[in-house]
Amino acid sequence: MRNAATNVLKWFSAVYVAAILVQVFLAGEGIFRIGVIKNSDDCDKTGAHCVSNSRALDAHRAFGTILVFASILFLIVALVAWHRDRRIRAVSIIAPVVTFLQIVFAAIGSWAGGLHAVDAIVVLAMFAWLFVRLRAEPRVASAA
Repeated sequence: MRNAATNVLKWFSAVYVAAILVQVFLAGEGIFRIGVIKNSDDCDKTGAHCVSNSRALDAHRAFGTILVFASILFLIVALVAWHRDRRIRAVSIIAPVVTFLQIVFAAIGSWAGGLHAVDAIVVLAMFAWLFVRLRAEPRVASAA
């Protein structure tokens, strides 16, 4: 069971790396689609274009929500796998928690918005590291 869960972790982390790259694309595409971004004080006046009111980032927000909920599944698989290597075990448990912080940073906005972007880089690095480390492990023959 643990070997199967570890194999799922390996490929789940690879999918996560690809999904985060898609998420970065959706963020950039949404920001450039907004066009003119007005001061947040003007957002409720005269129909100014604002990030918080814009529908241009809806795809980024929706896909991000899916990734955060998927991180809960990742955490469950990581706990089932309970990898024998302490570093891999620690990162596989911490990465979903750090992923969950994305919603917190986005909701706070302001200065935490900067942390949202930095946290995305950290999350990408953690999942990429996990994939590389898990892929480098020798295959364990499953018991018949």
